[in-house]
Amino acid sequence: MKKILLLNPPGDKIYFRDYYCSKVSKARYYYHPLDLLYLSGRFTKPDFELHIIDAIADKLSVDECISKIRKISPEIILSLIASPSYSNDVSFLKSIKKVLPDSKIIVTGDVCREFKEKIFEALPLVSAALLDFSTDDIVKYLLSPEGSKFENVIYKHKNKIIAGPEVHGHGVFNVPLPRWDLFHIDRYSFPFSRRKKFATILTDFGCPYKCSFCPVSTLGFKLRPINSIIEELKLLKSYKVNEIFIRDQTFGVNKKRTIELCNKIISENLNISWTCFSRVDVVDSVILKLMKKAGCHTIMFGIETSDEKILKDYEKNISLVQIKNAIKLCKKIRIKSVGTFIFGLPGETRESSLRTINFAKSLDLDYASFNIATPRFGTKLREIALKKGWINEDELTMDSAKSKPIWKNQKLSNDEIFRLQRKAIISFYLRPKFIIKKILSIRNFTELAQSFKEAKSLLA
Repeated sequence: MKKILLLNPPGDKIYFRDYYCSKVSKARYYYHPLDLLYLSGRFTKPDFELHIIDAIADKLSVDECISKIRKISPEIILSLIASPSYSNDVSFLKSIKKVLPDSKIIVTGDVCREFKEKIFEALPLVSAALLDFSTDDIVKYLLSPEGSKFENVIYKHKNKIIAGPEVHGHGVFNVPLPRWDLFHIDRYSFPFSRRKKFATILTDFGCPYKCSFCPVSTLGFKLRPINSIIEELKLLKSYKVNEIFIRDQTFGVNKKRTIELCNKIISENLNISWTCFSRVDVVDSVILKLMKKAGCHTIMFGIETSDEKILKDYEKNISLVQIKNAIKLCKKIRIKSVGTFIFGLPGETRESSLRTINFAKSLDLDYASFNIATPRFGTKLREIALKKGWINEDELTMDSAKSKPIWKNQKLSNDEIFRLQRKAIISFYLRPKFIIKKILSIRNFTELAQSFKEAKSLLA
């Protein structure tokens, strides 16, 4: 039996390192790391003795985390590693290797997809890298004789690097039930929760859309069987979880399946409330009414900008009319809407940014998230930015939330992009109309406490 530790390292900020789309929390919320969550169900007895440390959720310092790892003394450490926390992650893994020199360290995250074989030059202490957490490829690698190629796994063997192809695929994917018993569910939080204890799940993997700034658009698209989803929801109900964050990149893409899933949630009388991501050109009145009946109370839409040329240039391919119609529909059906926006995409000007801020305020959104354009690892935007000299190749630590951008030679300076993001946050959230609407919409103490904490962090 191999003793394996799934690790989310400590950090000086609240880092999201999962799903190849890493960032820093803009406020104080922190949801479950999907990579570790869905890998956890694969490491079962008699082959593995599984341990999990999420140092971000448990608020562990570097020393506290090292102490816990030393006590476990795992043979294998499978750790998340990400661009916003890259330098911290490298330093921490080096410390672990000093304490446990015989432990095999495997890494997964956006950095691995970007570096591939070069990860071993940057991190010689690493034994292997995983490129897709939705498969059982890492288990095949760990349980098979070394020397062969395994899809989505790159590893060192006898001073050689053996690189399996990165294969995500389309169609269906099956995952065993996660080991929710090994996660401290109460230590996670979510800004749109209506009930205190919540959990994060996936009903699909990847995305069929091709937005050039999003790494998830490069992961293929696979649907999880509905019975598997319902089984996990029932397991979570046994842990007294009634609030769900569905982390699908675009919930509702397959309308027939969405109707089937919502009807199943209703017929099973699960009594859950939930939030999801979707697109303004995916939802319609039929789907929204059924989602509402199945417990959906909040939907997040990627709006990005009010400049339709930029939407087209970066392959978002939605219109302002579709945006307005979707938000109106949500309002009519009484589902809360969240718009996410991006500042600083190459080609954007101060004037177009200000129009986007005004557009955001005109939409009657319940919430808005204002982000900085980032050439994320694994995206077409990064490839273009490197080719055109918009970014430096050696710039590895980046974030789209509250850090300053890293572009050069653009119409907007980095400082100006940062100021525009700040202006958007303040002008959207400090409007008297918004404040009054927010106060009147609070339903219980959990929502009140959550709103206060988020507002305090967001405006800090």
